[in-house]
Amino acid sequence: MRFRTTVLLGGKTATGLPVPAEVVAELGAGKQPKVHVTIGGHTYRSTVATRGGQFLIPLSS
Repeated sequence: MRFRTTVLLGGKTATGLPVPAEVVAELGAGKQPKVHVTIGGHTYRSTVATRGGQFLIPLSS
């Protein structure tokens, strides 16, 4: 599955990629699905997290 999002800065250094709830639901693996993320040709594995009621993929700044 592919979708576009923007990097979200929370606090001074915490960054994440917001994931729409409908995308998480479509993945069908609960509220914390494991995912592969590709940014600028680089792929890494991660897990969708929740913060403040929003789904996010953590991103190292």
